[in-house]
Amino acid sequence: MVERAHLLGLIGESVAQLTLICAPAGFGKSTLMQQLRRRFQARGIATVWLQVERADNQLGRFLQSLKGAIQTAFGEPVASPSMETPATNANPVQGRAADLIERLSLSDAPIALFFDDLELIVDESVWAFLQRLLADLDMHHRVVLASRTKPPLALGRLRAYGQLLELDQAELRFTPEETQTFLERQNIGVAAIRALQQHTEGWPAALQLAAIAVNGRYGSDALRAISGASASVAEYLAQEVLDSRPGPQRDFLLRSAVLGQFCAELCDAALERGDSNEMIAQIVRDNLLLVPIDAEERWYRYHPLFADFLRVRMAQERQGELQPLHRRAACWTSAHGFMNEAITHALSAKDHMFAADLLAASAMDNLHSGRVADTAHAIALLPDAEVYRRPALLRAAAFAAIFAHRYDAARRYMDVIERADEVGTDGDDEIVAMRLMMLGWTDGIPDLLRAVDELRNRSSHFGRFTAGLASNASAFCHLALGRYDEAQRALAQAREACEPIDALYVLSYSACFAAAIELNLGQVAAARATLERAFNRAIAGGERYGGAGAVVATYLAECLYEANALDACQALVDDYMPIVIETGMPDHLIVLHRIAARLHFLRGHGDDGQSLLVQLGEIGARRGLRRLTAAAWLERSYASLRSNNNEGARRALAAGSDAALWDSFGAFNPHAGEIDDVMIAGLRLRQATGDSNETVPEIRAERQRAEAVGRRRRALRLLFLEAQALESGGRRREASAAFDEAVMRAADGGMVRVLADESWATEPLVVRSAVMREPRTVGLLRELKEPIAAMTTTALRDRRAEVTGNAVRLTTREVQILRLIWKGGSNKAIARDLFLTENTIETHLRRIYEKLGTRKRTQAAAIAREAGAI
Repeated sequence: MVERAHLLGLIGESVAQLTLICAPAGFGKSTLMQQLRRRFQARGIATVWLQVERADNQLGRFLQSLKGAIQTAFGEPVASPSMETPATNANPVQGRAADLIERLSLSDAPIALFFDDLELIVDESVWAFLQRLLADLDMHHRVVLASRTKPPLALGRLRAYGQLLELDQAELRFTPEETQTFLERQNIGVAAIRALQQHTEGWPAALQLAAIAVNGRYGSDALRAISGASASVAEYLAQEVLDSRPGPQRDFLLRSAVLGQFCAELCDAALERGDSNEMIAQIVRDNLLLVPIDAEERWYRYHPLFADFLRVRMAQERQGELQPLHRRAACWTSAHGFMNEAITHALSAKDHMFAADLLAASAMDNLHSGRVADTAHAIALLPDAEVYRRPALLRAAAFAAIFAHRYDAARRYMDVIERADEVGTDGDDEIVAMRLMMLGWTDGIPDLLRAVDELRNRSSHFGRFTAGLASNASAFCHLALGRYDEAQRALAQAREACEPIDALYVLSYSACFAAAIELNLGQVAAARATLERAFNRAIAGGERYGGAGAVVATYLAECLYEANALDACQALVDDYMPIVIETGMPDHLIVLHRIAARLHFLRGHGDDGQSLLVQLGEIGARRGLRRLTAAAWLERSYASLRSNNNEGARRALAAGSDAALWDSFGAFNPHAGEIDDVMIAGLRLRQATGDSNETVPEIRAERQRAEAVGRRRRALRLLFLEAQALESGGRRREASAAFDEAVMRAADGGMVRVLADESWATEPLVVRSAVMREPRTVGLLRELKEPIAAMTTTALRDRRAEVTGNAVRLTTREVQILRLIWKGGSNKAIARDLFLTENTIETHLRRIYEKLGTRKRTQAAAIAREAGAI
């Protein structure tokens, strides 16, 4: 190994938090990282090393691998997969991602994270996780990434503020001195060294292959065909190296490369030989680009450049040997507990029966540990007959398809389960859970109503958990139908069933539906209190970023937004959007995207808000959920009005007015459309464009219907629109009376945004208001004074973590804390708003002081404010 002293010195002198090493195969990226790792360890820095594999192209698997690497670095035992009931979706992958980021960011010990072979990652969710990780890690942590290709990360801000050090192949090439040091050890003469430096342009792997070729049977003639460092040079050299090997060694090279990572025992079994240990030792002595990948030097892999060449050559020369070889490898790896590798080999061998047996034994454990996408993918590669004849695999397939939002496949699997003779659906909790999840997540409203009606008379057949699910589903339906008393009775039944078993996920939904009733009744403070209790219970139960925490956070964000507590609301949106995208029902997705978009608009970031609405529409199209797409268009109509784009608003409203969709819901009014449906969107457009003179009778009729069933929040929004319509029609006295009534109702209920988001022409109404001197209405009237369209010109500079003076990054959480300090919040109040402990707030403040060079809270907030960070 050549010591890359000048590169190590360059990295050591840099203050950059991220070092990106990007170069083609064979430029010594891993070697440089290993040397850097040893230097960090010598300085007392904990180092976490993750060698990425193709199997890590799924966020759950990637997190599992990273967590294992962290536990290894800190000497902790690697935990076994969680055994939670998959039907609850209580342990979402995005939740574990958020939890892991938070734990790393709060660590006071300096940590260096090394990620090697990142070019193997193509999964967008993994790259999104790495982006969040880079944004939220503190400055005393360092990250080193190595990849053959440029990673799809937004690195512009890091680059601009000196937080990124980039090394490419120009820096990684061997200098003439390094080449000489390396090749002299290979007994290469001076003349040949100069020729190799010139021909390979300092490409380390090519130098190593060339050195082997020069000393092989081709001798110095091997240099004649080399002309510059390129992929063809590597292929030529690899061919020279392979063809110069003795027959037995050449055979071992070709066949062992098929295995990927291997040990001597695996090679003996898969290659049907007994001398693998000696062959591996000889290949290592011959320096044939075979490296150990574990501390015990039991497991090995070839350099990727050489391995790719060997596998291509093996496929060309010995295609018929591949399937039997993979079959023997599958037998050995399964017998030794390497189940994921065994399944991969069995599928490569096209031994579907064996692969199905392996998956049946391990698929549910994979789902427990978050490996949803790759489990679903492996099952999809099997013939249906192999899946159907194995009940355990069939159920795992159904759960995997549901979690991966492959609803058609899930329905097909569930139909087979229910038709199977040995499965009795009356008492099968898993099937009930599957059906309720599917109907709720796919907007199968008519079927959901029927299923709930059928379950009502059969609840005694089920255990407590499923009884709670069924009662919650019943409450969900009653809530949407405006039957609040019946919904409350169903929620009481759910709590009665699930409190004794502490079924946190079910109880969290119960709390959310109870809060939704309170919110619809215009009781924001009561709804918020209900949700805060539920959220604190989820945190105490270890579910801050679990499914229980995510569903409560969605409803709580809605309450905070309604109460105009926008900073605390933003914190929840930032933390939970990825989790809700993964696990949320349609209502959750619509509500959180709408709130997130409006927060962007309020801060003058219209493009970011529009991007979120496009994302919502894409999720709807991808999952076949028309309501998501229609709701995205309705909100885009609202956004267009805020930008004074009336024609764009009309087009968006037309796209969102999907009559066939909305008519199919009948009397069912989903929570996400309580105050933002097609009717209100149409009234809003007419209001904002000055075409509201004839809308008063229509508004009053709809308002009376809402009042009659207790939908007071909806009625309040309609009353406010009615006041503005009356004002536009010149009926000033009636307009003022309606306006003052709406303001007083909103103030009494603690509501702000239900009015503020619809203040299209309210300035004269505010000026004439008879309640303008009421202390409880002062803040609300201030929000209503300016028309919404004018507010888009006011940007509140919500840039995350940019302090211009010294280019030190603030994390997302630190920005949230500083913003609340600027508004006068105490540590205790901030902890309450962000649902953190006071000790955690103090930890963040200590780091903020270090970054901003002060020891005072208010001064830190002032510095950040002046720099534009808050």
